[in-house]
Amino acid sequence: MIRDFNSVQLWKNIFDPFDLNELLQELPRKQKEVLWERLTQLMTESLVENPVETWQRVEDNENNDDMEVEIVPEMKQTVAVIQGVTAVVTASIPAVDETVNCKALLECVFILNGVLPALPESEKVLKGAIQRVCEMWWEKGLEGKEQLGKTLFIVLLKKSLNKGADVVRMWDQHQILLCFDYDSEESDEVKDLLLQCFISVKHIKKEEGRRFLSFLFSWNVNFIKMIHGTVKNQLQFFPRSLMEYISEVYFRAWKKVSGEFIEILEHNCIQDFMHHGIHLPRSSSVHSKVREMLSYFHKQSKVRQGVEEMLYRLYQPILWRALKARNSEVRSNAAFLFVDAFPVRDPRFNTEEMDNEIQKQFDELFSLLEDPHPVVRSTGILGVTQITSKYWEMIPPTLLADLLKKLIGELTCDITSADVRCSVFKCLPIILDNKLSHPFLEQLLPASIKTSERRVRIHVTHESKPELAIDYIEYLLTHPVNRTCLLSVPKKKLKKLLKILSAVLGSILKATDAGSGSCNQAIGLRAFSLFCRLSIHLQNKFSEEGKDYLSLLKEAGAWIESQVVPFILASDQEDDISKHNIVSELIIQAYLAVCKDVIMVSLGNLTFQAHLLDIALSVIQTERGGFCAPLLLYALKEIIEASLTQNTETDEVANLFHAVQTVFQKVLECVACRLKKKREEGIQLIHSIQMPLGEFIHAVQCWHSSCPAVHQGVLSTLLGAIVAEIICVLQKVKLMLTFFFFFFLLHLLLFKHYVGTTELCSESVIFVLRVKISCLLAWNKQAILFALISYYGASLRFTHTAM
Repeated sequence: MIRDFNSVQLWKNIFDPFDLNELLQELPRKQKEVLWERLTQLMTESLVENPVETWQRVEDNENNDDMEVEIVPEMKQTVAVIQGVTAVVTASIPAVDETVNCKALLECVFILNGVLPALPESEKVLKGAIQRVCEMWWEKGLEGKEQLGKTLFIVLLKKSLNKGADVVRMWDQHQILLCFDYDSEESDEVKDLLLQCFISVKHIKKEEGRRFLSFLFSWNVNFIKMIHGTVKNQLQFFPRSLMEYISEVYFRAWKKVSGEFIEILEHNCIQDFMHHGIHLPRSSSVHSKVREMLSYFHKQSKVRQGVEEMLYRLYQPILWRALKARNSEVRSNAAFLFVDAFPVRDPRFNTEEMDNEIQKQFDELFSLLEDPHPVVRSTGILGVTQITSKYWEMIPPTLLADLLKKLIGELTCDITSADVRCSVFKCLPIILDNKLSHPFLEQLLPASIKTSERRVRIHVTHESKPELAIDYIEYLLTHPVNRTCLLSVPKKKLKKLLKILSAVLGSILKATDAGSGSCNQAIGLRAFSLFCRLSIHLQNKFSEEGKDYLSLLKEAGAWIESQVVPFILASDQEDDISKHNIVSELIIQAYLAVCKDVIMVSLGNLTFQAHLLDIALSVIQTERGGFCAPLLLYALKEIIEASLTQNTETDEVANLFHAVQTVFQKVLECVACRLKKKREEGIQLIHSIQMPLGEFIHAVQCWHSSCPAVHQGVLSTLLGAIVAEIICVLQKVKLMLTFFFFFFLLHLLLFKHYVGTTELCSESVIFVLRVKISCLLAWNKQAILFALISYYGASLRFTHTAM
């Protein structure tokens, strides 16, 4: 019967007019039911003859590290039956209606559902066909659809995480999730898989993936807390390019949920982000990303109904209190959020309530301008200029006059902080962007300029002061508003500035610290760093015009390889060369730090990343290359995260991943070499790479599905290092035991010579064991030598006593 059933495959022949779907549609109801009963009987008999437990035989493939599944002959026949049954069931589902008794068909489908997990990976077509059966059953809404839907959901979920495929199908079948009981044990696996989706770049970047992630907030209120915890833990590893997508997921979820769900989402998630946006230190890698997420909601408040009221309600208990906090950094963070969200109001207020609330917030702006800390005042200046420029027509003239007099009349003469004075002049162009402000400022500016001219006037002297010039350029590049103004000058002047900064490259290694008129090494290093940073900003601004300013960084890299690396290689030279070694290390560190930032902000393409790894490899392979190990590990982490936006199946990406593994291996070899030659320096090096190494390994682990080759290579390198250390220890143990055995025999010979017997007393045996243990615990030569001398002395004393 089983052999005859294989003839059902004939319908797949394109030259055969036999159409299984058409046949089943035309069959009478009774014959359909009989057919389904026979199918169930056939499946049952086949599985009884060849149980699932006997299907697979796993063997090691000598040519491959992976495990292969080999189909035994008995299973091939069973698989053929399953294929035929699946084909008939697939064609039968459209023919099911209310008049047909489909109990036998349901039983057959359940059998197929149970067989699905046991099928080997080689039967991908058959597994896909059974998944399609489950999908059709669910979509038709037939009896038992919940159980079949659960199987389908888990399969699609796993496939979407492993290969990024089926994200669209996953979204199409997202309602199946509601069939799972959140509190049941069977849902534990689903929870873990769903949380993995929130750290999957493929889910986050795809439209259907973001819809699916937003939907997950509506499964269970307790799951919202788990989602938020996962996202918060992963924020420090997310690239900046993903933050808008993640913000969109939260916002979509907020728009969809209601009742208890929206309460948990608002207070446990959105308000939690508000709290962290205020209280996290600005040095934290997470702080800027949290601010980006909150800014997304601030922007939506201007265009989406209900957002403004939500922000007002959630900010109410924390924002105004934070603006009065003792900690200046907390006040500064709160000021930034306040300015970015301005006006923070409830649109349901009546006219009087609205006026009072807006007046209260303008009073807060005046308080920021009078804050005792200059950073808070500078933030207030930025906020006032942005708000007045945007809402010029809506702000009463008297209030405008008071604000601008405070800025131009007082803060331009702030004797306590140069940053505050400069902030006023750098932020004034923001107000000038609104042409309505020009008449008012024309009246206000002349009187103020005369007053403040003595703080801002530049005294020109005949003697050049490169330190002052470098300080000023650093100031312009460090502050965002100042940097915007600098980059707005004509490109001709910017190129001239680049040329001046690059002129110091050749003189850094030749310069000395003597002479105020010469460009000493410290100034040269700062100028080199500014040259690299300015190149990045020019690339960011003018890349769309076809300008490639990163080529300047590549040229600087070529100069480092030809002129700087040789000084690192000459580590055994005289004192003046060793001074150049220090300068060379600082140059390379500055260059690597800038290149790491280029990749982090998504400006460095694959060619640039490969160029960086070539330079890194030439440095890390030198004897003193360990100085750049921490920066290199940070750079490798950024390269891994940047690769998430690339097609990882190209040869160029494969070569880049290979280079990443090579550099990582050389870093570990460098650390091991330094430990062997100079132990103290090696220990210091280990401490310095502890954090970057952890972040790199974590990034590789998180994105292993996107770059499995790197994941496997890094783990292999780490395991190889551990095995090498174990082998080294075992060799030491072997050597120690050899020494011990030699001196043990010597003891026996001495004892026999003087006493005439080889029997050892218990005291001698105990002492020998003590020597052995002390030798095994002490690996340095002095301890071993001391142990052996002690053994000699004890042996001689013992033989002397015996005589």
